[in-house]
Amino acid sequence: MKRRKFIKTAAFGAIGAGIIPSNLISARDCDITGDDILGPYWSEDHPFRSVLANSEEPGTRIFVSGKVTANDCETPIQNALVDVWHANNDGCYTLFQDCDSGNSDNDEHNLRGIMTTDENGNYAFESIWPGYYGGRPRHFHYKITTPSGLELVTQCYFEVDPYIDDDWEQNHPGLIIGLEETENGLIGIFNIVMNEEVSEVRIKKEPFSISQEFKFNTVFPNPFNNTIQIDFTINHPGYVSIGIYDLRGHWVTNLVEEIKTEGAHSINWKGFDLNGNPVSSGLYIVVMKFSGLIKTKKIKFVK
Repeated sequence: MKRRKFIKTAAFGAIGAGIIPSNLISARDCDITGDDILGPYWSEDHPFRSVLANSEEPGTRIFVSGKVTANDCETPIQNALVDVWHANNDGCYTLFQDCDSGNSDNDEHNLRGIMTTDENGNYAFESIWPGYYGGRPRHFHYKITTPSGLELVTQCYFEVDPYIDDDWEQNHPGLIIGLEETENGLIGIFNIVMNEEVSEVRIKKEPFSISQEFKFNTVFPNPFNNTIQIDFTINHPGYVSIGIYDLRGHWVTNLVEEIKTEGAHSINWKGFDLNGNPVSSGLYIVVMKFSGLIKTKKIKFVK
């Protein structure tokens, strides 16, 4: 069976018919899906698609599907954006790291994609089972945005992962799913309950787009060996957070944590961490958060 046909019949078909393997779902009360860290590897320009991994990408194929609902766990949210990204089999993130993989199409957005939920709130995608990095369990990153503008950043983990112990499970309730092994790959169900009242659920004929509340204008010079200037513009007053992360996802320092006025702003980073120590040469990620939105830029420091 071809992968694209499989994802249509096994994921959407099973959900639509109400036939879901019993070992994939554990009984629970109606709980809002918890949030989890965004990490430094999200990008705002992921393509719309349901097959994230190149056909030659090394690793175990995995098919994940689920339903996005309002806070009653029943009312489907149609045309929600489900943005997914993850590491490859070696724990490497495309766009931000140099990844040796089976990306024969030279797709810079390999292992990244956005789906929209159908009229029943369903989504589904095919990819490869993410690898380990930084001592963390395997995981998919999610960023869900409803047509009303409500956003949830979270992650999906797996019961069979030896890195998940009782403490991890306790700290990530509802984010750990079961898997079924088939001849075509692994199958998982990850249902998402948004903290949105049923009365706020909106139906739109076309997927919506989020208005651009801010811009990263420039980061210059890049690469830099002394000081880099970060220019950004916000379209209304509000709280701005700008931080620096290394490529392993470790926080280096914060540059801005304050309310800024509307308009253009500039800040500088001289390559020091929070304790005033110079950082090593290499690639870093600038992460800016404003008005519920997040953007990132990759920069290079050369001593």
